[in-house]
Amino acid sequence: MTQATRIATPEQLHAIGAMAAELITSGQAVGLGSGKASHAFVKMLARRVRENGLNIIGIPTSESTARLARELGIPLGSLENITRLDIAVDGADEVDPTLNLTKGGGGDLLREKVIASIAQRYVVVVGQEKLVEHIGSRFPVFVEVVEFAMPAVIRALAALGATTTPRMTADGKLFRTDNSNPLLHARFDPSDAQLLQPAILDQTIRNIPGTIETGLFLNKADEVLVANFDGTVQTLHRGGGLGRS
Repeated sequence: MTQATRIATPEQLHAIGAMAAELITSGQAVGLGSGKASHAFVKMLARRVRENGLNIIGIPTSESTARLARELGIPLGSLENITRLDIAVDGADEVDPTLNLTKGGGGDLLREKVIASIAQRYVVVVGQEKLVEHIGSRFPVFVEVVEFAMPAVIRALAALGATTTPRMTADGKLFRTDNSNPLLHARFDPSDAQLLQPAILDQTIRNIPGTIETGLFLNKADEVLVANFDGTVQTLHRGGGLGRS
């Protein structure tokens, strides 16, 4: 099996989830991310709540995370009464060397970006397979749209050079996010120069009428915990610092 096809094991995700949970202190408001790595964090955070009496309030990024947190006994709040988060922990589909991210594979990018925007510290947990030279090289750019505008947005993305398709469910129906919106997969050729200027690409897509949000998370991650295939964990910091354990 080549490195490109390997994925982090559940045990490795458990390890980075536990590390992320140790970053949380009592009294904090915590963003709870979506996806396998984030759910590993939620499970370990719940253990600290149960066993150590950790006093926190969680704000989930998806309905699935909300259900998991409730089942595990994590107290939840809402943006009605929480104006900022001390820390948020979430996953990613791709992480580039400057810690720009591609997100949206789980369909929760809009809520995830809202949570990232109000977090004082944004921590990302991923397996080594998520590290890429530049974003968009393995995953499409995910775009949440207004259903009425979907055909027009697809045409506009095609004009930018993207092959774009709406996400469908396993039974052939149009996928809808937790916000009841369709999600587009805009796949650019990995050699497309636009992917090397993600801030410009992000703004260009966001300017298309009918676009709600993109899965390009730029300059948001403060640090990334990476579960390496060899069992070690490396911590990447914005600005280029790293550590390994």
